[in-house]
Amino acid sequence: MILRRLLCGLSLALVVVFPVPSKRSLTAQDIPRPAPDSLALTPISISPTGAMLRSILVPGWGHASIGSLTRGGFYFGFQAVTTYTFLRTRTRLSEVRARVAHREMLVRADLAHQGITDPVEVDRRLEEDAILKNFEPLAESREGQQEDLVAFGIFLMLLAGADAYVSTHLSRFPAPIDLQTGYSSDGRAEVALRWRLPD
Repeated sequence: MILRRLLCGLSLALVVVFPVPSKRSLTAQDIPRPAPDSLALTPISISPTGAMLRSILVPGWGHASIGSLTRGGFYFGFQAVTTYTFLRTRTRLSEVRARVAHREMLVRADLAHQGITDPVEVDRRLEEDAILKNFEPLAESREGQQEDLVAFGIFLMLLAGADAYVSTHLSRFPAPIDLQTGYSSDGRAEVALRWRLPD
């Protein structure tokens, strides 16, 4: 009942007088009707689960399979940037670790030259080395960034899969309302609304 009142109100609001002369009024035959299969849904050969698995394997693949290229491109681009950032952070972390290893080698060689070979004393000198202390927060920061990017990449992968799953279900719904207009003999606009519920 409420839906019927809303549709009646919408129809009355859209009826506007236009000074367009016409010899006859609009009839049901004048309203162009779509072909019998024009309201049929575009067949999708992939299941929601298949689209989800494709998006998890390759970002954007599942969305591209159902014709949602914009969303697929978004997830592919976002995941590509995340992967690039992860690889760059991993490279920088490797550089920091290489510098730490090189500095430890120099400190150990200097201590051996001084005749200090006691492992406890060597470890104490390494802990007190100022250069090695400066590398510690940098290495911890890079490790934290790497862990965050891994977690974010997994989250983004699962989000893309879930979105592809839902998008596949929603793509099976037809357009909710079709609006058609015409003119009557006295110049008024006439409106026809058509809608179809999904099977």
